[in-house]
Amino acid sequence: MIKAILTIDDMPQENTIPIIDYLLDLGIKPLFFTIGEFAEKHPDTVIYALKKGLIVGNHTYSHANLAEVSYEEGIEEIRKCDEILDAIYKQAGIERTVKVFRYPYLACGGENNKGFNDYLKELGYKKLDDRKVFASEYIENGWKFENGTNCSFDCQEYLLREGSDMTMEKILSNIDAAFGKEEQSKDQEHIILTHSHDLTDEREPGYYKTIVERMLKYGTEFIEPSFIDFWNIC
Repeated sequence: MIKAILTIDDMPQENTIPIIDYLLDLGIKPLFFTIGEFAEKHPDTVIYALKKGLIVGNHTYSHANLAEVSYEEGIEEIRKCDEILDAIYKQAGIERTVKVFRYPYLACGGENNKGFNDYLKELGYKKLDDRKVFASEYIENGWKFENGTNCSFDCQEYLLREGSDMTMEKILSNIDAAFGKEEQSKDQEHIILTHSHDLTDEREPGYYKTIVERMLKYGTEFIEPSFIDFWNIC
């Protein structure tokens, strides 16, 4: 049986609250990552997530690719989103006990990676516990050794767009391949990446239900995220 942590990027959007309610009804506690400018415009949705006991992490202010911007621009992207989250947690009346970060596009900062990781350390960020994740691509990409929260299974549902050849059938086939084979699933934990996207919902209504239900078909146990101090184990 695969144990899985469900992570959801790019909130808040209109479908964020329906996603939260659906998952919590199933006993699944996802880890969200917010785009700062979205949170700034729609703090009430973020507050809703926080009051439901969920953690909302930093996904930069404008979803910038930190491998393509200057060091100064990247620091500003992290800082602005961090400050917005501080304010929203305070508005919600909830202590922000965990700070966690995901690089947009899983692009871990390029030549500025160490500088960004040092800055995240300075701000008190932690790493999603991935010590039981051993998917080959995850390890080969060095994601076990990055402070940003990466993933070992990307649902790729964000590609369900006009002009794309991605289909729900392909997504489900990928799930079958990763979750349906005993030799792949034995003792494996996955960090699953999906998104809160209204455009995806327009093309494939309830896409998140279809994805989660396919994983549950294989007995996937969705576990609550836990965190480690990256700098003490590397």
